[in-house]
Amino acid sequence: MLDSQSSTHSKSAYGSPLTSSLDEQGSTPSASSSYFIEGPWEQRNRRFQNVLLHVCSFILILEFAERVSYYGINQGLKNFMGKLGWSQVGSNSLKSTWTSICYLSPLLGGFIADEKWGRFKTLWVFGVAYTLGAFLVTVSAHPKFMLPEHDNHIAANVLCHIGLFTGVAVGTGAIKANVITFGADQFDPNDPNEVTQKEHFFSYFYIVINLGAIFSYGYLSVLCVEGTGAISKEYGYFANFFICGGVMVFAYILFLFGSPRYVHFAPQDSALTKLCSIVKGNCAFSYEARMLYYGLIAFATAFPLNLLASFLSDWLSVGQYLSYIVVVCCAFGMYAWIRYGMNTAYMDKSKASNGGKYNDETVDEIKMVIRVLPFASFMIMWECAYDQLDANFQSIAQQCDLRIGADDTSDYNASQVPGAMLGIFDPLTIILLIPVLDGFIYPFWGIMFGRPPSAFGKVLTGLIVAMLTMIWSGFFEIIRRNSGEIEYLDANGTLLTIPNNGSSEPMNHTYWAFAIPMYVLIAVAECLINVTAYELFYTEVPVYLKSTCQAINLFMVAMGSNLTSTFTLLFEHYITDNLNDGHFEYMYWTLGALSLVNIIAYVTVMKWMEFGMVRFDADDELLDGAVFDSHGVDITNIQRHSSFESISLSRGVEELPLHMRYTVVSLFTTQFAITTLLFTIVG
Repeated sequence: MLDSQSSTHSKSAYGSPLTSSLDEQGSTPSASSSYFIEGPWEQRNRRFQNVLLHVCSFILILEFAERVSYYGINQGLKNFMGKLGWSQVGSNSLKSTWTSICYLSPLLGGFIADEKWGRFKTLWVFGVAYTLGAFLVTVSAHPKFMLPEHDNHIAANVLCHIGLFTGVAVGTGAIKANVITFGADQFDPNDPNEVTQKEHFFSYFYIVINLGAIFSYGYLSVLCVEGTGAISKEYGYFANFFICGGVMVFAYILFLFGSPRYVHFAPQDSALTKLCSIVKGNCAFSYEARMLYYGLIAFATAFPLNLLASFLSDWLSVGQYLSYIVVVCCAFGMYAWIRYGMNTAYMDKSKASNGGKYNDETVDEIKMVIRVLPFASFMIMWECAYDQLDANFQSIAQQCDLRIGADDTSDYNASQVPGAMLGIFDPLTIILLIPVLDGFIYPFWGIMFGRPPSAFGKVLTGLIVAMLTMIWSGFFEIIRRNSGEIEYLDANGTLLTIPNNGSSEPMNHTYWAFAIPMYVLIAVAECLINVTAYELFYTEVPVYLKSTCQAINLFMVAMGSNLTSTFTLLFEHYITDNLNDGHFEYMYWTLGALSLVNIIAYVTVMKWMEFGMVRFDADDELLDGAVFDSHGVDITNIQRHSSFESISLSRGVEELPLHMRYTVVSLFTTQFAITTLLFTIVG
């Protein structure tokens, strides 16, 4: 269907919707502007004047379903791997590896959408792959494979990993790369009403992401290990994965039903392809460009090596040796991108004015992308810390006392909170903290110090919080382990331990609520780093290269998850199935030490580059009251294609002060979260 619709819009007729919507200065035309942008919006049936409701509602439902499905699989995956016979190390490593593929695949999805198929076709083709993958995982979780009397773990593993790595991981990346942009494409920038609706779209997009995460961590985590209602405990994982696949089927039926209402843009040459072509072409002129290229090769090599190491972790020691190679590849890639991204003057050799074959302006624009690479490289250690949430943190939480309403310390029949449910404190903290930061803390900083907080300072603070979280996690593991296992006497007078329902390992006396600060601290760092990093990746480059910079951002997320898997394998001798027999803290203290080194290097390099700093003029006056980097690029007064800045639920909400808008949305989402938690605990 896309082919027939796209064929009417040639490349020469319509450019990229983002590029077309911006003037030469890269600013969005105002609603009152006479600037007209040519596009396919006029061809849509005028019955659908409320684009947000009549068109983008299908896209929002798709995003909600995909997030429910992704987080539903994500929260149950670690324990499910254990059910399939994987060790603690193998489960955590494979889960982090899977996460890295999920964040690497947007590069593929974005490339295919930009240059080959367009966004609509990419979304539904990869959506089919995603859904099939989810149902393969569902089949592998059927009690026929899982019950002790059925020894079908080999078949279950084959089905599960084919579904995970070739279906879900690749599919979610393609959706992640295109769904929000496809939604934004639907709004006519020449229509003031649709410009306003577009702002609402980004707001609702943010809300459905968080609602999907809250539903999955709040309800599906209970379903996996406890069952619920008519669903028995034995069918918990099967039901969880079936719901994940089922919501995707339902959402895609609706998405395809709405296809006559969508507008489409023809595929174009990708800016990412242009970037790679120019850097590779410059290798003939410059040693520095070759080092950048070799750094990319090193990063790319780390992925298949880690994938192989993860699958071999439980059988062959070669997996650990491969992990050392992965660390070397990551270290070299970071060095190359930091060292040779700091000063990009060598790229001038490829300018036409210097005898090269590339347009001078194009080379200058590519230099701006290369200049972002050092900052991106410093994000890898942060992403490694962030990835602890769903794998290693869960391992620690599950061996705390997860019981609710126990009559005494030996009550082994009490209900338990699933360890995976603690992941809900990440989105909840983000929802509550962002309005506090943007509405109170950042303005208060400006009043106290006469300048707004710089992007450099926000990220630095977040990196410090993440480092302290890694150190605290190590100490918390010691506290948990030393608290002793919970024991009781059975009817025969035998002393037994009380296992958790997720991994069946013994629980210790440390109450599960004391593990919450680890999740909250990581969420605090996420608010400081990820939102700011998104702004920097978005503002440091020309309009047509913004998507390329976001692809680099996602690539760093993938590298961080890759590194998490690697560290888990390197410390496999200290990460035992029963954490009480190991020394998990060694890994966290190592991550804390490496994070400190990363912080020192970050401060040194970013100050030398003057990257993300607050700038003043000759009279020591803040330039326009904004935060500028060394290029004079304002990184506070930008149009964020991010839901964090454009949160509003209605025109009434939009008229409120900014911090009050955040508060309204936070209250709405928090109410849903509390309702979900009460339902799961009581039910």
